[in-house]
Amino acid sequence: MGRVTDRRADFCAQTAVHLVTKNALVVLEDLKIRNMAASASGTQAAPGTRVAQKRGLNRAILDKGWHRLELALTSAARYTGTRVAKVNPAFTSQRCSACGFASEGNRESQAVFACKAPGCGHTAHADVNAAINIKHAAGHAVSACGNLGTSRSAKQEPVSRATGRNPS
Repeated sequence: MGRVTDRRADFCAQTAVHLVTKNALVVLEDLKIRNMAASASGTQAAPGTRVAQKRGLNRAILDKGWHRLELALTSAARYTGTRVAKVNPAFTSQRCSACGFASEGNRESQAVFACKAPGCGHTAHADVNAAINIKHAAGHAVSACGNLGTSRSAKQEPVSRATGRNPS
């Protein structure tokens, strides 16, 4: 079990370093993981339903290590000057990134987003649409990655591969 934990910690640390060295701002949804993974067992007077399914969902949520990645991002960001922002996750997957119309019907499936607002008709991958909404929720954040992340931003000093810190 310790080996799996170490691999997760290493993955989170490496991913965090990669993200904070390439971006001036990293935006996360402010998910209430503890509430998401709450038990569905209920009480003796009112027992819960679908407890086994909820237990499996809880295990999957906690297995992903979202909180550990958030902690790794916050820690790594201190060394690069990157800002980590958290935004309210409400309606980010149901709001159209083109016109702002929010409706449950906009999210046709897990992967397909199609705006139902009159005169809009915007379609996109649902995760891409949600990511744009999250970026906008952070105050129209601008990536420091340069042109589509293919080059380093002039705003950031190069990081030494040996030490992982700025040379100054």
